[in-house]
Amino acid sequence: MAAGAVWPRAVAAWFAAAVMLLVMATVATTPAAGFISDETCRAVLWANRVGAPFVGLVAPNGYEMEPVLKSPIFKPSDDIPIFDVQGRRFRFGTIQGQRVVMVMTGLGMLLVSLFKEKGVLHWGIAGNLDDGLQIGDVTIPEYWAHLSLWVWQRHGDGPANELPLEAAGDYTRELGFLNFSDHTVVGHGPYPAEDLAAANTLNSIWYQPCDILTKTRTQDKNLN
Repeated sequence: MAAGAVWPRAVAAWFAAAVMLLVMATVATTPAAGFISDETCRAVLWANRVGAPFVGLVAPNGYEMEPVLKSPIFKPSDDIPIFDVQGRRFRFGTIQGQRVVMVMTGLGMLLVSLFKEKGVLHWGIAGNLDDGLQIGDVTIPEYWAHLSLWVWQRHGDGPANELPLEAAGDYTRELGFLNFSDHTVVGHGPYPAEDLAAANTLNSIWYQPCDILTKTRTQDKNLN
């Protein structure tokens, strides 16, 4: 009688363990993103199944993405459709035989962790403090940091001067700025106190808005 009682319990324990393993396997193959719809989730799973591993390509704006989309080396995918996630449009294709997933980040942060990628390439206009770097050089940073979004104004320009790319709508002077000369400690450095403001070449940084898109924001301007 005791042996008969042990056997059903053993079967029940084995069955419970099997169910748990099945659930864990299902979770492991499902994108951990409750913010996307079931339809989008299926599209992501399909893309990963037929295309992964990808190289993720991210660009900040259409001005820098369009040349790649129009380049003859980019071949749009025939088996993975374009689809949108939270106001961002993901495009799939190949570049010289390598599968890629491409998205425009906007002037802010965006993760491509929905897809199985083996690397991420970001391209675009950028500045640097290394005189040894030239236009067209490829740099690989050791560390990343998101320090909000702001524009560093050219030395000699003031509040009345237009920012780079402001005319195209990329930047604005509506949110105010921080002028480094206003915070210079008097008495430090080789310059007289009355010349410190003129001597500080850091000039000003202008604060910029960052887009935070929800799945309901699908205006065309956010789907490029």
